[in-house]
Amino acid sequence: MKSRNSKAALLATLSFMLAPASTTAPVPKKLAIVRMAFSQSEDGEVVSSKYQFLGGEVLYFSCQVEGYAKTEKDEIHLTFQIEAKDASGVLLQAPISGKVESTLSPEDKEWMPKLRGAILIPPLIPPGEYQVLVKVKDELANAAVDAHGSFRVSGREVEPSRTLIVRNFRFQRTEDDNKPLPIAAYRPGDAVWARFDMTGYKLGNGNQFDIEYGLVVLRADGTQAYAEPQAAAQKEQTFYPVRYQPGVLSLNLAKDQKRGEYTIVLKVRDNLGGQTYEAREKFSVE
Repeated sequence: MKSRNSKAALLATLSFMLAPASTTAPVPKKLAIVRMAFSQSEDGEVVSSKYQFLGGEVLYFSCQVEGYAKTEKDEIHLTFQIEAKDASGVLLQAPISGKVESTLSPEDKEWMPKLRGAILIPPLIPPGEYQVLVKVKDELANAAVDAHGSFRVSGREVEPSRTLIVRNFRFQRTEDDNKPLPIAAYRPGDAVWARFDMTGYKLGNGNQFDIEYGLVVLRADGTQAYAEPQAAAQKEQTFYPVRYQPGVLSLNLAKDQKRGEYTIVLKVRDNLGGQTYEAREKFSVE
């Protein structure tokens, strides 16, 4: 004979077994930009956050989008814009715009669109950290989101100037020599190579600049040994403002060149800004 307590326990067990299981609907994802990546080639290996790109190099950027809305027919409609900027917010190139319009198949319900952009890093850009801003709008949900990423650039640091000036003048043994000569001494018949940077020139409309330079070579007694009033001219208009320009000069010494000290008088002209600058550098023939 069963007790009332046993019957009560049996009823409680049956009630528990017959109770419907709790079903909680998954929380829909919000519109978001994820998996931001930088590489050296399209869909190539992703570089680390410590990697440094070079001026003149093409950077390939990509990211994906989740949490977008769909129509009853599983259609999506996204628009996006990718911007690359320096630390001051100046664009490196024109923004990249695009859209994603597609009809998803049943097996694509977890698909995340991939956005891509090729960024040409300006050749003479200063070293440092640069930003990528991605803006995405879900046209169906009337929702928008943005995200930032950063990448590093390696390059030469040229100290800026408010007025025209020549910096980093260095003599070299050969045209492709990366190390400056500790002592600017040459022999008769040698080629004298020198490199320098010009900065502080004025930028016109559309970041236009117009500079030129010439040189005079003086003997130790101050008399003129050689002159080239216009050795080179650089006139250009760029999307991103170029703050300095590299210069190069070369002199072919005669085989019977008189030994002694010589002075190069480098004369730079900023045609847009109406500025001039003169630099004097000495070398010897031994």
